[in-house]
Amino acid sequence: MKLLTLAANVCAVFSSNDNGMLRTVQKVKNDEARDVVTTLDQRLHDIAASFVRNNLPGCKLMSEEDENTSSAVSVLAQGEWLVVDPLDGSHNYALKMPGYGFMSAHVIDGKVEGSVVVLPEHGLYFVLEADELLVSQPFARSTATPSGSVYYAYPPKLEGAGLESRSQLTELIDNRTSGLYRYGSACVGLYNLIRGKHYAFIGHGIRIWDALAYFPLLDHFGIFASYHIGPSGLTLIASYNQGFIEESCGIIAQTENTAFSRLTQDYKLVISK
Repeated sequence: MKLLTLAANVCAVFSSNDNGMLRTVQKVKNDEARDVVTTLDQRLHDIAASFVRNNLPGCKLMSEEDENTSSAVSVLAQGEWLVVDPLDGSHNYALKMPGYGFMSAHVIDGKVEGSVVVLPEHGLYFVLEADELLVSQPFARSTATPSGSVYYAYPPKLEGAGLESRSQLTELIDNRTSGLYRYGSACVGLYNLIRGKHYAFIGHGIRIWDALAYFPLLDHFGIFASYHIGPSGLTLIASYNQGFIEESCGIIAQTENTAFSRLTQDYKLVISK
């Protein structure tokens, strides 16, 4: 398992004893106070870049912290890529709050062939490669109760149709579940979905690296999911209840004229232009 080396290197950084320095905020993106880059973001980005150079010849890196990264997700349809979110939940980490993790997806010609998810607060990592899943400790998914909560992630500046979708989705969540959770890390939100702590996950117009690493994990654990990948990013809706997914997708499809694809085994990503 090549990706196990990446997981081990990432875990070593998380467990280092210089956390005070690693929490330093280097910059704020787009004047958004909650979208920060810490020293740890850059350190983990460097780890991923080094892994690609040394272990995946011919592979390109798409990372949140790479200023040269193309914003066009259509490039993932061809060639080999490692798509990385070095630190999902950077704002939480900088403030010494819970909720952060590392994610990477290994994509070959539009198919997610493997992934790494590291959740240091839980002492846990997932490495999925060649249809084999390795977990750092005993783990089994649990089915959420019908009245469970929903983790809802969306960008800070939704406008127009996106705002209308959010309003209707919030109403659906309030009517069908025990409520909405939003704690600043899609990585942890998806983990809690797999654990059965959430009834559903909605990532509405998020960035491709915010959830792509979980695609094969959702499939592995038998959780229903539908998605849309386009120029504006990724929308992913996952749940234990297919009906809830269909209702949520229907809202976005109607208000934003968006078509969804179902996440299935041996899939190739459907990327809209």
